[in-house]
Amino acid sequence: MSSHGTRPPMVVTHEGGVKFAAQIRGHRVMVDQPAGGGGEDSAPMPLELLGASLGTCVALYVQQFCHARGLPYEGMRVEVHTLAAQGRIGRFDVRVVLPEPLPPQYAMLLERVAKSCPAHNTLVHGADVSVNVEHVAVVA
Repeated sequence: MSSHGTRPPMVVTHEGGVKFAAQIRGHRVMVDQPAGGGGEDSAPMPLELLGASLGTCVALYVQQFCHARGLPYEGMRVEVHTLAAQGRIGRFDVRVVLPEPLPPQYAMLLERVAKSCPAHNTLVHGADVSVNVEHVAVVA
C-alpha cells in the first residue's frame, strides 16, 4: 500500500471569501467563518468539524454496541464541548446521552467502546501530518 493509502484524496477548493469546499468521495462539505472572522457564517468553521467528527464517530460506535445487544438507542445524542487553547482546541468533552439507563454490566463497557472509535484514538494518540506546498504553472 502506498503512503497515501488506497482511497482517493479529499480535495479542498477555495469557494470565495473565506469559504472552502471539501470533496470527500461523492460528498461536498462546506466550511466558512463567522461574520466576525470575515465570513458569512454559512457553514461550520474547520475546527468545528473536528468536534463533529469526534461526536459522530462516538455516536456510531455507541449505536452499534447498543444495537448488537438489543439496548435502546433511539433518541440518543452526543454532545461535544470544546475548550480553546492557544491556536488550537485544548480539550474535547464528550457527553453521550442515552434515552434510557443501561443495565449496570454495560455502563463501563460502553464508555470503553465510545473511546475506541478511530476519531477518539486519532485525537488522543496523535497522527503524523505532513504538508507540502507545490506550485503549478498556469498555462496561458
